Formats: sequence, C-alpha cells, structure tokens
Amino acid sequence: MIICFDLDGTLIDTEEWIVDAFQGAFKQNKIRTPTKTQIFTFWGLTSRELIKKSSPEKLTKKEAEKIRKDFYKIRIQTKSRIKVFPNTKRTLKALSKNYKLAIVSNNPHKEVLNLLRITKIDRKLFDVIIGDDEVKRAKPFPDEIYYAEKKFKKKVELMVGDTIQDIKTAKSAKVKSIIIKNGPKQTWKDLKKADFIIKDIKELPRLIKEEINGSTTRLLS
Repeated sequence: MIICFDLDGTLIDTEEWIVDAFQGAFKQNKIRTPTKTQIFTFWGLTSRELIKKSSPEKLTKKEAEKIRKDFYKIRIQTKSRIKVFPNTKRTLKALSKNYKLAIVSNNPHKEVLNLLRITKIDRKLFDVIIGDDEVKRAKPFPDEIYYAEKKFKKKVELMVGDTIQDIKTAKSAKVKSIIIKNGPKQTWKDLKKADFIIKDIKELPRLIKEEINGSTTRLLS
C-alpha cells in the first residue's frame, strides 16, 4: 500500500506560523491585510493562490510576487515556531515498516526538505517527496499523486491531509481520503466529504488495518 501525506497541518503544526507570516508580508508591503477568516477560506492552496484569492485588494502580478517572497522570508526568520504534532514521528516510523510513504505538498521541494530538517522528521521515512514546483498543477489538482504513482510505478491507495484541498486531490486521483482534524476549526465543516476522519495521527495504523484493509467504509469521528 502507498500512502501520500500532506505536510503543513497534517504532520507539522504550522497554522499560526503561516497566518502570521502571511499577514506580516501584506503589512510589510503596506497592502490591506486579509483576516484569518479570509485566509482560512482558501486554506491549503499554494502560497500564490492563497495570496491572490484571499487578498482584500486586487493585486498586480508584481505586488503578489513581492508578498510571496516576503512571506517566505518571514517564515525562515520565525522557523523556530514550527512544531511536530504529537505522535507523528512514532506513527510514521511504524507505518514505514509495512507501507510505502510519500509527501505531496503545496510547498516547493526544497522547502519540504527544510521543514523536515527543522522538525527533525527523518526524510528517509518517505520513499518519495514531491513539492508543488515539480508538477504543472498543485493540489487540489491530482498531479502530485499522479507523479507519486509514476515514481512508485504503482497506484496510490490513500491521501492523508487536513484540508478540503486534500480531499479534492484524493477524489480527483480516485484514491481514498483520510483527514486528521488538525486544521482551523473554521474549515471543519468542509471535511465531511472525506472517506475517513480521525482526531489524531496515532489512530491511522488501526484505521488502515481494521477499516481500510478490511474493506469497510465506516466514517470515524
């Protein structure tokens, strides 16, 4: 079995870090700052899409790109705020013994590797790591999963994430979606479309063994 994982909000706790860096980049450029609600409406999209869609003002291409660059600069300066969700490392290690694991992220590939290094998640746990700069269309399009399948030369069975974008990606790629309720509470209403919902990543091995491998479709809550 091949399991694809989102990174931000799924394996590592980056919600406040991303929001603060995002709003800080707008303020730095003296452009009206999106509220949390506006940001969460498009939560899980790439930084470019998030900037474009959540901005209270219409941005020029140059303004949007400057905000994006400043967003990443602020993220680097405040990287000590990133934390791994409890039970993540232990669960990934356990899963890697029986399944093939991949990361499919709406971060550039180098940024994914950087985040793994900062949080001390062993990159060797993942057989494949894919960033949004390696595909033509990032999530919610299925291209990252398709690319993972190309690398594995096998069909991906599961997509594990925390946002509606992960659910849409899974559905487009015709794989089952598992949502971990780590994301902003404002987004939880959108998560009911997932095949499975869990509250903690530590529930994942049992879910796969008893529910998915057992070919049942009971929704956990």
